[in-house]
Amino acid sequence: MQIDENTRELEELNASKKMNEVQVYMLDMLKELVKLFDENGIRYYMIGGTILGAIRHKGYIPWDDDIDLALPRRDYDKFLKIAKKVLPENLTLRTYYDNSYHHYYFARVVDTRYKIIRQGSLKEREEELWIDLFPLDGLPRNGFLQVVHKARLLRLKLLYHFATFDKVNLLRPNRPLYQRIIIKLYMNWPFKRKRNYKEILDKIDKLLKKYPPERSDYYMEFMGSSIPFRETCLKEQYGKGKLYDFEDTKFMGPVDAEFYLSHVYGDYMQLPPKDKRNYHAAKFVKI
Repeated sequence: MQIDENTRELEELNASKKMNEVQVYMLDMLKELVKLFDENGIRYYMIGGTILGAIRHKGYIPWDDDIDLALPRRDYDKFLKIAKKVLPENLTLRTYYDNSYHHYYFARVVDTRYKIIRQGSLKEREEELWIDLFPLDGLPRNGFLQVVHKARLLRLKLLYHFATFDKVNLLRPNRPLYQRIIIKLYMNWPFKRKRNYKEILDKIDKLLKKYPPERSDYYMEFMGSSIPFRETCLKEQYGKGKLYDFEDTKFMGPVDAEFYLSHVYGDYMQLPPKDKRNYHAAKFVKI
């Protein structure tokens, strides 16, 4: 049977790939973090490029430089409350309401011994080696209320991006056309108004918590994706989770990973063009 070019490249890539320095350290972080989740009864799922890597590459996407985990809102909030007590000395929780550089809505667990220099924004900036933690929230069951809820969230997210425009990753290749147009217009807009992004995130936080997953049919990860609501699935597609191979161990992902990946990425087994395989544009620095 003839093998198509994509399959051949994928097989060769997986056969020859080795973890780079960042991936090695990050995998150690992930093992420590998941151990804490298991010990404290906290549910999590690999999402985004992490579950894509687990299915397509049995580990990291070779050119990827981060790990994405999603936690149902109740588990997410529980971890934020206990993190300071349970995290080892080298790991620290970052949230938008602490006094650090962290400006994202979603939380991060960082290893303070290592730095990443982010080069994809208007201003180069330094951050610690990280694992992203995203809350999974619900949606109203009523169709009209869903439309209203999503419209309110989109408005606030746009205001947030304007308030943190110097930190927006301008090199992300999968941005929709309308976002690229908005970015272009805003860069040349002479009447920019600087707003307090933390106040906007407080409003987003309150709105996201309005519909708990326990009273919803959906899990929605809202603030991580550049394509709004792309990572919204029925809760049953996440289920209780399923273990998937990831490098030398197994971690939890959605029980229906194939549906999730098809929903988020389309033909997820198709490799992207080589010029779009490092959109985070980051450099690793040891302290």
